[in-house]
Amino acid sequence: MTRVALLVTHLSGSGHLVRMAALGRALAAAGAEVLLLSGGRPLPQLPPEALARDRIGFHQLAPLSVPDFDFSTPRRGDGAPATEADLAARRADLCARLGGFAPDLLVTETFPLGRRRLAAEFAAAIAAARAARPGARVVASLRDVPEPPSRPERLAVAAARLRADYAAVLVHGEAAVLPLAASWPLPANLGVPVLHTGYVGAAEAPAAQRGETVLVAGGGGVLGRRLLALAAVAAAASARPWHLLVGGAAAAAEAAALTARHGHPRLAAEPVRADYPALLAAAACSVSLAGYNTVMDLAACRTPALLVPFAEHGEREQSIRAAALARLDGISVLDLDGLDAPALARAAEAAARAPRRPPWPWPRDGAARAARALLELAR
Repeated sequence: MTRVALLVTHLSGSGHLVRMAALGRALAAAGAEVLLLSGGRPLPQLPPEALARDRIGFHQLAPLSVPDFDFSTPRRGDGAPATEADLAARRADLCARLGGFAPDLLVTETFPLGRRRLAAEFAAAIAAARAARPGARVVASLRDVPEPPSRPERLAVAAARLRADYAAVLVHGEAAVLPLAASWPLPANLGVPVLHTGYVGAAEAPAAQRGETVLVAGGGGVLGRRLLALAAVAAAASARPWHLLVGGAAAAAEAAALTARHGHPRLAAEPVRADYPALLAAAACSVSLAGYNTVMDLAACRTPALLVPFAEHGEREQSIRAAALARLDGISVLDLDGLDAPALARAAEAAARAPRRPPWPWPRDGAARAARALLELAR
């Protein structure tokens, strides 16, 4: 049985871990033994017992996060900046787990095109995997749009790491929609195959009668706080009910604060719910960020959508993705800068009155396709 270790650290949202869990399920279904190693905060929607039922082994490293979006200073679970001793302890724990598991394949999520602050950790993991099983192959796993490099020299550094250690790069998107070169123009002579697996999406949402509610999702982390605050004000200018779903570790407190600050009969705010896909399918329209998993939830239904990409702190990933999807019927893109509550209310009303969207035009079986590619690499 092929052993595959998946190494992921989600620092601000939840999408990286959710996507790797989907890949783990597909690998287990294809007959692999899977170990998912997570270095971000635990997610309520992915408890270890649920992963175990899906035949995914799971190990939680000492969690890190960047609630203030300072990726150079990851923080521990208690909010304090992680020290070099903390990071060394994580590396030791990680290497011990990989040594015991002895994977045939190690998949590093985002790295080496991101997670530079944790480069020593990923390098140690690669060395540990190969020490435990000589000949173990290493593969990079990337969402459709990795955050573009802020400096040109980072392209050369990533390319050198790929050439030195990697057997392949898996991009979980469609090359015809968003090729990797749209965000990371790696050298044409890279020498490492880049495989677009297709999108890793959820199952088709069940048919639902369309309701009157404007459903606003702020994602699985803190990135959507500004959008949620604006939506709470916009709800007062709308005749429709507005339902706000808040993500992040302090979601319950933030939802309560939104209700207390802007509360009126048409506004409801609560933490992200497990039945979000069903709520989305029955909504009059959706207002959300443009993160990978949020877009995949939209792909599973036909609810008209307003995408408001996160673009603070110089981030470009969501704007690139949203621009590519704006060509689809039923999807509109708004720029949060300059957007006020009355304008958001008007845009939501127009979307709520619009026809249902046509079906998503691209396959969403990227997890199964990626699993097949990985097992072929192992062979």
